[in-house]
Amino acid sequence: MAVIRKSIAGLHRLEHRFDRRAERFAFHHPYAAFFAMFVGMPLLILLAVTATTFVLSFPMAYMFGWL
Repeated sequence: MAVIRKSIAGLHRLEHRFDRRAERFAFHHPYAAFFAMFVGMPLLILLAVTATTFVLSFPMAYMFGWL
């Protein structure tokens, strides 16, 4: 049980440290942060959805002979 608590506490520290660094980056580079939030992140999400769909549908299409 103690191992789980330590790992959860480590994740919380990691999240807090990432939030501080992201906030500092956004304050120092407002245009780059705007670009990353409203252009970069949506593109990364679309890429992740496309890759996941491909990985799940390609083997089934191959098995059913649709390719």
